[in-house]
Amino acid sequence: MRRRAKDGSEGRMRSFALEEAEEDVDEPARLLPRGTPTRGAGQGGVPDDGARLLSVSHGPASPDVPGRARSGRRPSRRTRALLGAAIATVVVLVVGGLVVGERNEAARIERVLASSGGVRSLGPDVAVVWRIAPVAGGNAPDLGRWSQPTVVDGVLVVPGDPVAGYDPTTGERLWRASESPESSAPTEDAPRSGDQTRCSGSGPRSDRGPVVCTTSSFRPVTIFGETSEQAHLRRIEVVDPVTGDVLTSRSLDEETTGATVAFTDGLATFAWGSAGQVVVTLEDLATGEVRWSRELVPGPEEGVEGPRYLQGWPDGDALRVEATGLSVTLAADGSSVSTRQTMSWDSTLPDGGRVSLGGDGTWTVFDPDGHGSFSVAGNLVLFDVTDGSADVPLLVSEGGDVMDAAGTIARPVFSALDRRTGRTLWTADGNLERAVAQVGDVGVLSGAGRLWGVDLATGERVWEAGGTLAYGQSFTDGTDLYLVGQSGIGATRVTAISVDSGQELWATEVPELSTWTFSARGRLVLVTDDGGLLGLG
Repeated sequence: MRRRAKDGSEGRMRSFALEEAEEDVDEPARLLPRGTPTRGAGQGGVPDDGARLLSVSHGPASPDVPGRARSGRRPSRRTRALLGAAIATVVVLVVGGLVVGERNEAARIERVLASSGGVRSLGPDVAVVWRIAPVAGGNAPDLGRWSQPTVVDGVLVVPGDPVAGYDPTTGERLWRASESPESSAPTEDAPRSGDQTRCSGSGPRSDRGPVVCTTSSFRPVTIFGETSEQAHLRRIEVVDPVTGDVLTSRSLDEETTGATVAFTDGLATFAWGSAGQVVVTLEDLATGEVRWSRELVPGPEEGVEGPRYLQGWPDGDALRVEATGLSVTLAADGSSVSTRQTMSWDSTLPDGGRVSLGGDGTWTVFDPDGHGSFSVAGNLVLFDVTDGSADVPLLVSEGGDVMDAAGTIARPVFSALDRRTGRTLWTADGNLERAVAQVGDVGVLSGAGRLWGVDLATGERVWEAGGTLAYGQSFTDGTDLYLVGQSGIGATRVTAISVDSGQELWATEVPELSTWTFSARGRLVLVTDDGGLLGLG
């Protein structure tokens, strides 16, 4: 793959070669000294004693022959018009090519930055450019609680009390939502160990407004003889991510509410009924009016010990309901779309489609419009990071870890499947543990502690990095790959890898220990071990 220039513009343009044209303007007649021999009048001469002109030849000019000169004949009006039009066309094509190239490059950069893990180009001088201090009611690593920030409509939303919005480029605070009421005092039978607020956007990728923030209280619970904490929802706030205005807020029944999410232009709540049924309610986000309510009866869960669970989330234009003994998809009007016997796991694809893992280990791939494209068995390995391209191949690994009835283990292989049809593009031998990144037509893969690049069209291995490199997360600017992980001295190490060759370009240690890293509108953001945020640039 040809390396893309980071700061250049790319665009297709036609180039034209123009030969140097002869002079087409009338030159002043050159006078000959008196006494200079002349040719006859028929050959361009003049009468004796007159001002003599250099003879004019209508044939090809012969500048090397003494006494000869280029033709001074003025081109016709039509010729001059055609020449002017040709020059204008060349100028338009050149300028137009540059403009188109700049637009294409700008569109490519925007596509990269809009993808998960897309960042602006970094250099070896990468350092902290802004800081956001830990917020009460947000991240609490010391208690094992995480309220990760989220990017909604380009705003970095930081959960806490209160919720706040920041510009991820500058770290400037844009707004602060209204202060939440103080937590109620703990009771003897339900002691509190602190509250936590979590926020999520709306839509398939949870990156659009409004922002739904839920606050939970934590209570001790004993499972299998071990004491841990269980979260109980007690309050919800719906916030406009652009202005920070609270669109609606209210308290929830801590004993019954399992989840609440934004869905279309409403608010869906999932709660336990008095008879053990699941009650799903959709309210108008602006007025609070109940649009519909649906009761679902879970099936029996034999031999299951522990507290019951209840979750719900948008699934395209439908609602997913997962609870103890229940897995249902509801349409926007509350009617049942499908019922599954076991819980499934879903993940969104770069083009807006999704993949769903069923209880039988089979993956179903869906188009962006929600229609199932094909199903596949094996271990589907999705790319951690892409450059935003829509038709990224899907990788499936098989063998290498399962022994059959005869006691043999199949050799490990992995294949690339066409995203639209499921057709196998190529198959390669080896263990595929992680699909690190897709950048252009190169896929960066890892397995057995090694990192290598493959041509995604053919499966040909184009490079293999030497040695091993420990890292936690990967990012790309559409040209290079950035690997982020902890160093051995309590710092965060950022390593740049060439996607074309696998060579390490540079490595820098940021003197801050991070527990998690994410990208926000092109900015690389570290979450520190005390819950603070650091923007790198």
